[in-house]
Amino acid sequence: MAEDLPGPPGSGSRDDRPGKPPPPPRGGPTPPPPPWAGQPGYGYPPGPPTEGLATAALVVAILGWFVCPVGAIVALIMANNAKQRIEASGGRLTGLKQAQAARTIATIELVLIAIALLLLAIPMLLGINDLE
Repeated sequence: MAEDLPGPPGSGSRDDRPGKPPPPPRGGPTPPPPPWAGQPGYGYPPGPPTEGLATAALVVAILGWFVCPVGAIVALIMANNAKQRIEASGGRLTGLKQAQAARTIATIELVLIAIALLLLAIPMLLGINDLE
């Protein structure tokens, strides 16, 4: 009877011999999964994919505030291209709101850059006129 008990792992007992399948777990075999698991048609169907260019335009517009103001021009072009692609897809692509947000952010950034350049240029122009 002592031979029927398994020994410690690696001791070469009967349970460690290669080629022998492991014994079934206590209580019998594992029951199969329920029939409804993984069946199609449950839950919400996936929606249409988002246009990647719209997402990229939004990211570039936001990063333009912190990294490089030229990003606003790039984001504006990308957002316009994304809008055209979304409208041409006939509802197969989403992301129009992202493209609109990118356009808005980029436009505000460009307007603020223009105002800042004017505010810097006016004193320079007035200073040049005073020298004459």
